[in-house]
Amino acid sequence: MRFSMFAASAQGKKYLERGLPCQDSSDRLEFDSVQAVAVADGHGGKDYFRSDIGSRLAVKTAFEQIKIFCKDFAAGQSFSDNGIKNFEFKLHDEWLKAVKNHWRENPVSDAENRWQGVSDKYKARYASDERISAAYGTTLICAVSIGSQILLEQIGDGSCVVLQRNGEFKMPVPSDSANFANMTTSLCDADACNKFRHAVLNCDENSPLAPVAIFLSTDGLDDCYPILDNDKWLYKLYADTIIDSLIKNGFALTREALRGELLPYLTEHGSNDDISLAYLVTKDRNLLKRTIERRCLLAKAKLADKTQADAADMQSTIAAQAAQVREKYAALKAAQA
Repeated sequence: MRFSMFAASAQGKKYLERGLPCQDSSDRLEFDSVQAVAVADGHGGKDYFRSDIGSRLAVKTAFEQIKIFCKDFAAGQSFSDNGIKNFEFKLHDEWLKAVKNHWRENPVSDAENRWQGVSDKYKARYASDERISAAYGTTLICAVSIGSQILLEQIGDGSCVVLQRNGEFKMPVPSDSANFANMTTSLCDADACNKFRHAVLNCDENSPLAPVAIFLSTDGLDDCYPILDNDKWLYKLYADTIIDSLIKNGFALTREALRGELLPYLTEHGSNDDISLAYLVTKDRNLLKRTIERRCLLAKAKLADKTQADAADMQSTIAAQAAQVREKYAALKAAQA
């Protein structure tokens, strides 16, 4: 399946007002039969003073490794566990090399604005070249489509959402309990190559689980919505706003609206954080329409099931209360006899 691709980042007010660069990065890649999108979120804290550069290097390195990884991929070949593990190791290793090269070519000086805000602890660490990768700390999510498969890779927070042909939304990448509140795993972690999570999707057109759309987002988008219902709000955004626009307005106009209007609006009125969004969406608008129709039917069926279950619960409650009333009445009659 060939996809329409999109990737964009919008700067959040909390960085803009402090005169800091956007910490997010995003991009798309296409060559031969390969399509890929990626988003990365630099940590932005005072000690991660080059995390905007780290996120750009993460996306750049990911695409370089995707080119190598997919170059010799034979038609019909499947992703292997060893191949995926090697890809993750190389991605992390090459990102570390890119970070170290940037550090060496751009020595820290007092003229670098963000250096002034780094804590004494981290200044001492960086001065001794200890774990300089932390200065560039970032998350990363990417999706790679080749042949009849899609590989999803993630380290850190953010979301990877898939809309299936059966109309259901899923988050197939395993969750990471280390990502909570303001805590996240990162490419700058010493054992980052062991902290990647991944999922492989089968794009067989005959499968109801085949992906119709894949959405990647940094946590700036996730944080626009209540944490307990985050997935439901994201699904609604993707289905009722983005996919609806793709069906009605087409791909070009939707991309323009996302980049110029929706993402800036969400950060200004939502999280105030940088937001990155990328997607792979089928170019078949009729398929999109049928999938959304299935989603509506699923929602109606679930509502009907819930209504039926609620009615059964109510009948059970009424029956139990009626039995209690009969018992009390019988006991009262017995006491009066």
